[in-house]
Amino acid sequence: MKSNSTKSKIAIIGAGASGLASAIFLSDKNCDVTIYEKSAKVGKKLLATGNGRCNITNTNISINNFYTHSDINQIKTILHNFDYHKCKDFFYNLGVEFTEGENNRIYPMSQTSSSVVDNLEFKALQNGVTINLNCEIESIKSVNNHFILNDNLQYDKLIIATGSVAMPKLGSNDSGYRFAKEYKHTIIEPFASLVQLVSDNKSLDIISGVKIQGLVNNKKGDILFTKYGVSGSAILDISRDISYQLQHQKSIQISIDTQPDIPKNKLIEILLNRAKILGEKDIYMWLDGLINKKLAKYIILNSQISSSIKYAKFLNRKDILKIVHTMKNLPFNIIDTKGFDTCEVCGGGVDLKDINLNTMESKKQKNLYFTGEVLDVDADCGGFNLHWAWASAYNASQAILKSL
Repeated sequence: MKSNSTKSKIAIIGAGASGLASAIFLSDKNCDVTIYEKSAKVGKKLLATGNGRCNITNTNISINNFYTHSDINQIKTILHNFDYHKCKDFFYNLGVEFTEGENNRIYPMSQTSSSVVDNLEFKALQNGVTINLNCEIESIKSVNNHFILNDNLQYDKLIIATGSVAMPKLGSNDSGYRFAKEYKHTIIEPFASLVQLVSDNKSLDIISGVKIQGLVNNKKGDILFTKYGVSGSAILDISRDISYQLQHQKSIQISIDTQPDIPKNKLIEILLNRAKILGEKDIYMWLDGLINKKLAKYIILNSQISSSIKYAKFLNRKDILKIVHTMKNLPFNIIDTKGFDTCEVCGGGVDLKDINLNTMESKKQKNLYFTGEVLDVDADCGGFNLHWAWASAYNASQAILKSL
C-alpha cells in the first residue's frame, strides 16, 4: 500500500449495493475513495428490494441460481470467495443482524431495508469515503490508464457500479452500458427479468386480485392474477425465460396448476363426490369452498363445458374431467412483460468475455472495473441478485488492493 500522501485515488460511479460495498471494502484498507451518485440518496433501489425488507442474501448460494450469456461456471470463484458466511460477517460488522425467512432467504432482523442502506452509508462515511449526491458523471476520458470524469475529476482507478435499466423511477439508466461501449465493450441487449407477465386472455377482470399457491413451469409459489395478466413469486421465477423468448416470438403459452397439492385422480374423485352431494348448487357456487369463487367462475368459463349447464347435478364425468384438466392446466397466453418500469433486475449487460473475472477489471482498459448488475449476470428471486452485488464488489476490491 502506498503512503497516505501518494495513495491511489479511486472513483466509483453509483451508490447502490455494489458501489457502497466496494467503497467500504477499499476504505477499510485506507484507500482514498469517492462515490458519484446522480440521485439525491444512496441505495434507492436497495431500499425497495424485498418489498422494503431487503432480501440481503440466501443461505444456499448455488451457481444454479445464476444466469449469463457466457459460461456461468466462470463466476463460481467469485461466489466462493464471498460466500454466505463472509456476507454474514460483513453485515454483522456493520451492525446488521440476520434473520432467515422462507426458502433460505436472509433479511435484516429489523425487517426494514433502510437498516441495510443506513449502515452501509454510515460505514462508508466513517471510513472517510466522499459521497457526492446529485452528481451525474456524463463523460469519462482516460489518459495513461488514469481517468478524468466530467473533464476535471482525476482518478487512478474507476469502478462502474451503475446497475441496469431496471426500475428507472428509482434512478436507474443506461449510463453503465454507454461507458462500457466507449471502451469497446460488447453489451448483451438488456431484457426485463423478475417481472410481471401480460396476457391477452379474456375476462381477466373476473380473477383480478385473486392470489393462490400454484405451480407454473415447475416453479411453485404465490401466483397473483391481475387485470393485465399474472404476477407473484412463481411468475417472477419463470419471467426471465419468458422475457427472453418474447424477444424472438410474439407470444408464449403457460399453464398454471391451481391445485398443485392435489393429484389429478384425487381431484376427479373430490369433484364427482361434490356433484352428488351438492348437486342443487349452481356450478360456480359448487366449486366455492374448494377454491376461490372468482377463480371458480373463471375456471368454469375456460373449461369448455356446455354453457347450458347451470347446476352441478347436470355435470357428467366428461364435464368433470374437463374442469379438472382446466384446474390443473389453466392456460394463459403471454404477449409481453411489464418491462423495465417494474422489473426487479435485468438480464443482459456488459459481456463477461471482456472482463477478467479474477479481478473484475476490463480487458479493454487497464484500471477500469465493473461490479453488480451492469454486468451480464442476473439471478433468481431470493437474495441471489444482491449477493452478486456484494460478491462482485468484494472481488474487484480485493484485486484493486493487491494492485496497489
